[in-house]
Amino acid sequence: MRSTLFFIPHDILGIPLFGWGWALGITVVAFVVWCALQMRSGRSLSDIASSSLMWLVAVPLFLIVLPSIEQRWQDGTPIGLPIRGYGVMVLSGMLTGIAITNVRAKRLGISMDTIVGLGIWTMLGGVLGARLFFVIQKWDTFEGQGIDRLVSILKLTEGGLVIYGGIIGGLVAGAYYCYRNKLPFLATGDLIVPGFLIGLSFGRVGCLLHGCCFGGVCTAELPTIQFPSGSLPFQAQVQTGQLLGMHLANSKLPSVVQSIDANSSAEAAGVKVGDELRAIKPVLVEPDKEEGATKPPAMFVELEFDNSTKRVYPEMLPPRSLPVHPSQIYAAIDALLLCLLMWLWQPIPTRDGIVFFSAILIHAVSRFMLELIRSDESGQLGTDLTIAQLISLALGSISVVGLIYLIRRPAKRIWNWS
Repeated sequence: MRSTLFFIPHDILGIPLFGWGWALGITVVAFVVWCALQMRSGRSLSDIASSSLMWLVAVPLFLIVLPSIEQRWQDGTPIGLPIRGYGVMVLSGMLTGIAITNVRAKRLGISMDTIVGLGIWTMLGGVLGARLFFVIQKWDTFEGQGIDRLVSILKLTEGGLVIYGGIIGGLVAGAYYCYRNKLPFLATGDLIVPGFLIGLSFGRVGCLLHGCCFGGVCTAELPTIQFPSGSLPFQAQVQTGQLLGMHLANSKLPSVVQSIDANSSAEAAGVKVGDELRAIKPVLVEPDKEEGATKPPAMFVELEFDNSTKRVYPEMLPPRSLPVHPSQIYAAIDALLLCLLMWLWQPIPTRDGIVFFSAILIHAVSRFMLELIRSDESGQLGTDLTIAQLISLALGSISVVGLIYLIRRPAKRIWNWS
């Protein structure tokens, strides 16, 4: 796990990099030079003004957005802009997906501009859909009001992208781009599927670095992985009492402590069998300057009982989580193998859309199965099925209907895949 890879420094030579600093100054100079070159080439002022949108977007980005997401020490001293492993892997996956799609498109005689445009639209729609799905699902977890809550919603590099929201958002944006540019939707879907899947594989590696989408505790003789103190799996195991060595009568609190493991954190904190536990509250402790800002935060735990509160200090906790299924690694391998399968199978079907719907169907089945070993989501709509499993069932059903419809149509493909 490596949630934070490194930091872009707050200042260079005593001048802030963001805000009223280097980035804004360089942008202004570059904009003036660009305008001069455009005027020298004979473009009118109205044309220059209409092409200046990207420069105008850079101003609030450097002046407001980036300074607001800089990380600070506990005393308020700025550290810099954190570069998260999750964000780097998601971006790498998107760029790799566009790149391999462009390689495939060249063989079909499709221009790179068309693919780059489609990639950008699909990428933006996917990110927006993935984040919107997460925000709706986790709305109560976002702190603050007004601009503070908006800033926390925009922190994409810290995780919080739901893949099925990304699929839906990407499909909507891609369909609009195809309609606007008169591209055949089903054939284009066949084209972009391997690129999407390789991007998904990169994204799951990002989940591993961030610690999200984790598996449940594994006690069988199977591959396992452990996460450090303060990570999301570690916190989840603390909140169930598993990592503390407590075994409760009910999975929901309040609950009676039925048994305590010998030499466990709960035993060290003075917890007794028969105590009625009201709440388990993990508290993260940000690292100090000597420890380094990229280190996962330490934590202590407050245990609230009927008539007392006990505290489990960081040194009383295990250094790592209990062994869990490496669900992120399984998901990354699954997406990579599916990418290769769709790539090799591409020339074989005789109808456009077969590859597209087949990829969605196979991914829906594999995602449904992977959810069985994950423990980061609970059942929804009064069932034991997670939201991802419910969506998998819906998308799988739609794909089956789509495949039946396509098989009944006359054989025809718009592009020559051979």
